[in-house]
Amino acid sequence: MNILAICCALNNTYLGFEFDDKKIHKIIKSDKNYHSLYLISEIKKIIKENNFSLNKLDFICVNSGPGSFTGIRVALTVAKVIAGELNIPLVSLDCANILLKAFDCDYYVSDARRDMYFLGTKDEIKLIKKENFPYEQLNDKKVVCDINSKDKFKNALCFEEIDKNITISMIELAKEKFLNSKDKDEFNYLNVKANYIQTPPVF
Repeated sequence: MNILAICCALNNTYLGFEFDDKKIHKIIKSDKNYHSLYLISEIKKIIKENNFSLNKLDFICVNSGPGSFTGIRVALTVAKVIAGELNIPLVSLDCANILLKAFDCDYYVSDARRDMYFLGTKDEIKLIKKENFPYEQLNDKKVVCDINSKDKFKNALCFEEIDKNITISMIELAKEKFLNSKDKDEFNYLNVKANYIQTPPVF
């Protein structure tokens, strides 16, 4: 299968391609989360360098969150436009399952701001106040987290400090989800929504 994976929900931008069994994973790092400045240009660059063709894509997968509000909107917009133009499926994945698979961990923790944390497992993602967070329960667990949370746990892996093939894990998850789904309508780009969990900030 030929697949494009896009993740802008985290601090870095992650792009992945699987074309004719060739796998490409790219991390684009920036001091600021300006995903919109380089997402499209990087997709075009990878396509040109590897002689890929978007017209040959079978589907697209995207990290729909939770995470950066702006990053999620950027990734979803680009993914929806491509999926709509090519009339191909768009597979939405949540941030917790992506990182748990990539880092082989049991729990995902991320600073959700406003004195709250995201706590994710393979089955659900919760929004928990920091004052009520079960730190001790996770001390002996395998945790993947952001840089703001890593000092809270003994066995934490910080996804912001480790270059991992996050989009390769996305592609594997998306294949499984797509092939096992009985309702292909869920992959219509018009039905894919952001997984914010909490309401976007208003300034």
